Amino acid sequence: MTSLSMGANAPFPDTPADLRIGLPASIDVTALMTYSGGKVRGDGDMLFFNQPDIANGALKLRQASGEAVIHVDPARIPADVEKIVITATLDRAGATFAQVPAFTIQAGEGIALPIDPAGRSEAALILAEIYRRGGGWKIRNVSQGFNGGLAALATHFGIEVAQEEAPAAAASVSLEKKMVSLEKKDPGLVSLVKQVGVSLEKKGVSRDRAKVALVLDISGSMNSLYRSGKIDTLVRRVMALGYRMDDDGEIDVFLFGRKVHDFGSVCIDTYQGTVSRIRAEYPLEGGTRYGDAIARVRAFYAQNNPEGLPVYVMFVTDGGTDDRAKTIREIRAASAEPLFWKFMAIQSGGGLFDRKRFEFLTNLDDLDGRVVDNADAFSLRDPAAPSDAEMFDLMMEEYADWIAAAESQSIL
Repeated sequence: MTSLSMGANAPFPDTPADLRIGLPASIDVTALMTYSGGKVRGDGDMLFFNQPDIANGALKLRQASGEAVIHVDPARIPADVEKIVITATLDRAGATFAQVPAFTIQAGEGIALPIDPAGRSEAALILAEIYRRGGGWKIRNVSQGFNGGLAALATHFGIEVAQEEAPAAAASVSLEKKMVSLEKKDPGLVSLVKQVGVSLEKKGVSRDRAKVALVLDISGSMNSLYRSGKIDTLVRRVMALGYRMDDDGEIDVFLFGRKVHDFGSVCIDTYQGTVSRIRAEYPLEGGTRYGDAIARVRAFYAQNNPEGLPVYVMFVTDGGTDDRAKTIREIRAASAEPLFWKFMAIQSGGGLFDRKRFEFLTNLDDLDGRVVDNADAFSLRDPAAPSDAEMFDLMMEEYADWIAAAESQSIL
């Protein structure tokens, strides 16, 4: 095994080889293909979490907890590429590489590049470079600190990064990490989370970081829906929405009937037991009070949303409310707050009672006296019947319009 100290170099294989980078901390690995002058030609020359395959497979990235692997196929690298620069950045605000223990890059079968960040005050490192020399390729241990994060590195190498785009880039990297984790913990939920992204894009939702709440009716008439597993399906879909949108990958759950209950937050490790816990711990109640439930949710986020993020509230009921006047007052008052209310009415048979009940929810959507339109309503006979794509499209209806209106009124 050849060990390359800082500044040392060695021949790099002409055949496909892997760079295996041991990751002792939360580090993002990036590779850039540079041309004459040491610059890239565009975004397509940057290999990172959100773009793990570039130049038709010349470079591919796999990253999981504890290791990143960059697959290099020299035969596929464009002829005018002079150098491949391997970099690392920390994904925690305020962190520096001084806090990171030493780690090693293994190149192919016989080359090791020890990386010792001790004493580094920077949040980014240029780890190594693979470069052309005499008709072949060589690799060098660079171990050079760099001030700034991923956006600063990209700019240094010629990629234009607008200031307002930097948070979106960071969010994309963060989402990719979350998806890797989800694939390990709950692979069945991956397709749902991806479908949420499709619906967000289809509905024009550009600001997709938000808190997510699920408000569930536990009045007696909901008994068959809880027993049938249909509410389990709904919880699973809202969990996918929360994992895709929520800042901490959790959803906050509230229950209401005659009273209102803070069930607590659930995540991908606990959501599958939500309905069983509800049935075991909260006997179904007589009465339905939308207004009390809305007031409780408003109070909760007044205390638990210090960043003022959008809050997407999925409000599910199969019955009319006993406090219509309070419901109207609460929705009007909430229109000046960063909360979007999506009401889903579950119809029992589609008769006159169902129509009257849904008419009230529809009227909330058209309610006057509000700062912005902060509510939308839809109804279903069976909450598990729509396909995932259909359900997420229904859930995202009017959300983008509310975000635009809330931003224009400085609510967000």
